[in-house]
Amino acid sequence: MQKFNTQEIGWIGLGQMGEPMAKHLLNSGVKVGVYNRSPEKAEKVVAAGGKLYSSVVELVKAHDIIFLMIADYASIQQVLSAEVLAQLKGKLVVNMSTISPSQNQAVEALLAEHGAEFVEAPVSGSSKVAEAGKLLVLSAGKEEIVEQIKPLFAAFSTTTFYYGSVGKAGGIKLMINSLLGIFVQAYGEALNFADQYGIPKEQVIEMISGSFMNSPIFQAKVPMYLANEFQPAFMMKHMTKDFNLASEEIAKLGKSYPLIEQATKTYNQANDSGLSEVDMAAIYQYLAK
Repeated sequence: MQKFNTQEIGWIGLGQMGEPMAKHLLNSGVKVGVYNRSPEKAEKVVAAGGKLYSSVVELVKAHDIIFLMIADYASIQQVLSAEVLAQLKGKLVVNMSTISPSQNQAVEALLAEHGAEFVEAPVSGSSKVAEAGKLLVLSAGKEEIVEQIKPLFAAFSTTTFYYGSVGKAGGIKLMINSLLGIFVQAYGEALNFADQYGIPKEQVIEMISGSFMNSPIFQAKVPMYLANEFQPAFMMKHMTKDFNLASEEIAKLGKSYPLIEQATKTYNQANDSGLSEVDMAAIYQYLAK
């Protein structure tokens, strides 16, 4: 079985999720080389001990293991240029970005052509959960490789789940995010429904909080509802992207899941209304119009 050097890794993507995850790895004693399309976004990680590379090629040359935490499949395709692929033989790429099962499988096949290994490992949790180091890792790929890199996952997560062949973890990620989006839309609808009766929002939130309908995700969004300000923990545009991916996968399977399909439409409408950069909980604000 191939052994990878887990004492130092390369990390691509330092957004809301990638930055705290890379910093947790540094704090755990792992040497982390980083690349970000906008170098200024790497400043905090560099200050914490990370080494900034000026190109993906240089980062890949220097590390056995490369983590991806970037926006979407198009971004991954851009990162995996011909020049980069030529440097990947014998190395491992770990995709923590949320893309579809079939897209993950396409990346796995492309890397195999160039002698590289692949693990998909999207995470469940918001930027605040990432900052706390309490994400859930949803992994798939060769089990012996996942076992090797579990200690790396442990730096920023509480649990690593293993699902088998590539594609399955991506499917589970789309499932859990669909459930999340449906819950948040339901709370937004409920708060708007109650508002029609002139009951103060604070009273409605207090009642929900004391009922069986309470949940951790509701409590995480309560300050946003009360202030009617939606600083992003999970941006609307990212939730919308995930719903679109889920709906595409459902169509490929020849299935129909009405709640997911309807929520996909609503989030797209909210995203296009000017709410793309705020938290997904602003679906409440969109529904109030």
